[in-house]
Amino acid sequence: MASDTDTIRFVTPRGRLLVLAALCAVITAMGAIIIALNIDNTPSLLLGVAVVGIFGLGGGFSLIGQFRNGTVLRADADGIRVARMGAAPWGDVDRIATTAKGELGIRMRRTEALLTGAHNSHTRESLRAQRERSGGYDLTFTAHDLGCPPAEAARSLRALQP
Repeated sequence: MASDTDTIRFVTPRGRLLVLAALCAVITAMGAIIIALNIDNTPSLLLGVAVVGIFGLGGGFSLIGQFRNGTVLRADADGIRVARMGAAPWGDVDRIATTAKGELGIRMRRTEALLTGAHNSHTRESLRAQRERSGGYDLTFTAHDLGCPPAEAARSLRALQP
């Protein structure tokens, strides 16, 4: 969790991304070795190229995207902003608490503003289904997502909420 006087940001921890980057680098190097040692063996050569493509290029693009889009949830005096969704004023937020599973839960009064900038996978129906699964919360975030204990995140958000 990173905060200043006006804004609270919850950023996904980078540690696992660094481990994933190291793993992709090792597997890519193994693919390069397969290519170098099997230049005349077509099936092995194709395997090496596939490994380098998937873990080198694909893994690299994925990691860059995850590093750039690390902020999962941001809150300020105006309201909250959820990654890949949108922003909602505090008036649209009904309740902030910890769920029965120990996750941060946010229940919305209205979801229209939040869904305005939403990725295609987030709809009113998907939020309704999430509310049923989570025991009454439209949005839930694990400790892994937040980079801090969900109870601490809930206290911080409630303190900022007017």
